[in-house]
Formats: sequence, C-alpha cells, structure tokens
Amino acid sequence: MKTFRFSLTFAIPALLSCLLLLTWLLLSPISFKISEKDLIAQKSEQGKLLLSSFLNLLPEGLPGAGDLGAARSFSATLSREEDFRGILIVDSDAGEIFRLSDSNPVDEKTRDVLRTGNEAAALSGDGLSISRYAPILMDGRVVGAARLTLSLASEYQRLRRSSHMYMAYFLIDFILLLAIGSYLMSRLIVLPMRRLLTATERISAGDLGCRVPVPGSEEIALLAESFNKMVDVLRRKKIEVEKNILSLESMNRELEIAREETIRTEKLASVGLLAAGTAHEIGTPLSAIIGYAGILRDEIEGDKEKLDYIGRIQDEATRIDRIVRDLLDFARPLPVEPEEVDLPELLRETILMLEGQGIFRNIEVTLAADHSLPPAYGDRHHIQQVFINLFINARDAMERGGVLAIRVNRDEPRMGENESRPEGFVMGRRRDDFRGAFKSSVQRRGNQDFLRVEVRDTGAGIPDEHLERIFDPFFTTKEPGKGTGLGLAVTARIIDSMGGRITVESIPDAGSTFTLWLPAGQCK
Repeated sequence: MKTFRFSLTFAIPALLSCLLLLTWLLLSPISFKISEKDLIAQKSEQGKLLLSSFLNLLPEGLPGAGDLGAARSFSATLSREEDFRGILIVDSDAGEIFRLSDSNPVDEKTRDVLRTGNEAAALSGDGLSISRYAPILMDGRVVGAARLTLSLASEYQRLRRSSHMYMAYFLIDFILLLAIGSYLMSRLIVLPMRRLLTATERISAGDLGCRVPVPGSEEIALLAESFNKMVDVLRRKKIEVEKNILSLESMNRELEIAREETIRTEKLASVGLLAAGTAHEIGTPLSAIIGYAGILRDEIEGDKEKLDYIGRIQDEATRIDRIVRDLLDFARPLPVEPEEVDLPELLRETILMLEGQGIFRNIEVTLAADHSLPPAYGDRHHIQQVFINLFINARDAMERGGVLAIRVNRDEPRMGENESRPEGFVMGRRRDDFRGAFKSSVQRRGNQDFLRVEVRDTGAGIPDEHLERIFDPFFTTKEPGKGTGLGLAVTARIIDSMGGRITVESIPDAGSTFTLWLPAGQCK
C-alpha cells in the first residue's frame, strides 16, 4: 500500500499559513497590550493635567464647598465632558468638602495621599475608569486631597477599532504574502524538484544522457550540479561495467574450457582408480592364465592346431594386460610438486578469482585466520583445486544466497570415539575408504602439525541417506548436466595424497561444514 504524502505545492502554502498565523497569534496580544497601556497612560496624564488645573483654581487655603469660586465653574465644565466620572475634595482628616458626580467613598489611596503628600493614580476594580490623586498644600503642609475620576470607555472603543483594522490589515497581508510566497517557493523549489524527478525517471529507464538545468537558489543549483555529476559518473560506470561484462564473458568462456578440462581430468583420475582396482583384481588370474598356457604349450609341441589355440590364448591375455597398463599410464595424474603454501593468502586469491567470475553472487563470504599460522605443505595448485571444488559446491547449495564462512587455525582436538555425536551426522574420508565414518582426531606422524580449515555454508544441507556417499566417484544429487559427481571424490583423493583428512557435517535446511586437515610446514 502506497504511503500518503502531501505534495510540496500544498505543503509550502500550508507551512507559510501556519507561520503567518503563529506570528499573528504571538504579536497581536503583545501589540494590543502595549496599545492598551499607552492609552491608559495618556488618560492618566490627561487626568493629572485636569486635576492640576482644578487645584490651581482653588482660592488660598481650603475653603468650604460654597467658596470654590472659579474651581466650581471649571468642575461644572468638566462634568459636561463624556469621560468625566466625578471629582472629590477632602480635608486633612479625610472629611468631605466637595463632591461632584463621584459616588465612591473616600478610599485608601486618598488617605495615602494625605499621609505622604505624593500624587497617585489607580484603575478601578472593573478596569473601566482611572482615578488621579493629588494633595492640596498650604505653606508646605498637606491640608487636603483631591480625586478626579475619568472613564476609559472611549479608549477601549479606540482599541476595538484598532483591532478590527489590524485584523483587516492582517488578512490582506496574509493573502498577499501567501500568494507571493507560494509563487516564489514554487519557482525556486517545486519546479526544480519536478525537473529532478523527471530526470530521475528517465535515468531509471536507462537514459543516462539527460541533464538537469541549474536554475534557482544556490542550494538547488548545487543539487542540480551534483545530480549532473552523478549522471556523468553513472555513465562512466556503465561503460566500465559493460567492459567488465565483456571481460567476464571472456573469463567465463575460459573458465568453462578449464572446467571441461578439469572434468575430463577428474574422469581420467576416476578411471585411474577403477583401472588400478581392476588391475589388482584381474592381475593374478591373468598371470595364472598366461603361465598355464605356457605349460600347455610345452606339453603339446607336436599338435599344431592346439599350439595355435594356446598361442591365441597367450596373445589375448597379453593384450588384456597391455590394455590395463596403457589405461593406467593414460589416467595416471601428473607428479605433484609439494611446497610451503601461505594458506590464508591462497584462500584470498581463490575467493577473489571466483568473485571476479560472479560465482559468489548474493553470497556473503567471510575469511578468518589465526595470526602466525605456519604454512601448509603440499602442491599449491592441487590445494587451490580443493578449495574451488568446495566453494562451488557451497554456491550450488545456496541458490537464494547465504553466507560462506571460512576459518583457518591450528589443529584442535576433535570429538573422541566415546563422545556423543553432534546434531549433524558426521562423515569422513580415509585413504581408499569412501564409506568410513571419521570421528576421531587426526593421527599425527611424530611431531607433524596440521592446519585446520573449516568451510561452512548456510545452504540446504545434505540428507543423511546421501551423506555417506558424497565422496564416491560419479555420485551426485544434481540434475543431469549440472554435475559429474567427481568434485568431492577428487577433493578427497587430493587430500589423501597429501596425508591429510577431510570430514563433512551437515544438518538438512541448515547448512554443511567441510573440515580439512592439511599437513603444516615449518613455522613462519
């Protein structure tokens, strides 16, 4: 199921909208609060001026309510103002002297002014009006206090008008910024991204000749330039891959020729084994036939017909002996040239050679070797042939891929005769014994040391009924035409000829492990 994702055409305007809304939500309360404080401060200053003007109109001293003179006329003028809410004058004992439209009693703020002689201002409890307080002084003494109260309704009305206008401006700015921002983002980001997407689809279709123009911002230009460089690299890599494919095809043809030659050699080796056994089995009776024919020839010297028969018998028997010997000479393997072999290095060389031929496709190959290993002692080419046979068999067992783990160390004790058999059924190989179970450790000749090589795969494994026959010549479970059944037989024969041992442990559907013991040379 395809995952739902928003397009950049939708995501960019949505993001801009969220940013603009967030900006408005963060700034509008602050702006409104600052405007409100400014208006209240202005109203407070207005009340301060009006109260100061009123006090300046008072006659000397603190007259009674009927002797205010011009101050009374000024207060009457103030009362006609829309924002005027009242004025109160008290003496030094907080006794009321004059009150106009002010229904509030003498409050604590008025008493503070009488005590301290300092001016003050205060908002009403509901926040709808503000009061200014000022002392009445005579000869430096506080003889009374005055309170002037003004309404804040007009200020709040101005705030509401300002908020409505601010909202209108915000909506206009929002639409303009959203439209312009979306257009610019589309030109700078969306359009180049679509061009990159189109180029990517063309590349995935095999067109490595397309290029992306380099418009837009610096980052988009760098991305397009990097994309074009990537296309150039892919083009060069494709050419290299095509050359490598041609080289691999040539190597595969050579490998096929070498493999056919190896199969032919293996068949000859198996024929040699068969011929050797045949010569051993029929040699004695054939010699007896030739000997008895010679005795009969001496006894019937006068019978030409019988002498002719006996001569024919001797000739045919001699021809049989010559055929067997010629077959042995034809199938006899070439002489070996033992030498000291760096086993880990030979394994790496073999792995690289097979990897270059595509043998280990979808297979992870690991090689672990102990430090300061002595060299193996044997024929280098024959040892490499052993590893090639084992690796190719492991590859065939892992058709869907897997892990091929190889480990090299000094010989370690193996499971003894009286110990329990592990989960997998273990079969081994002794000289001239294709069916012998090998469970005990390798027997050393004097101070002879061995190198132990484990080749472990994660393939299908080998069934128990086939395990004891895998070293037999011409035995194979592969389809006709895919194997001769000689690989493991030749491998076992080579190991035996070196004085080593080979065993196999396999668990069906879990994999197989071939363990080799090779004679070690002198320490490095």
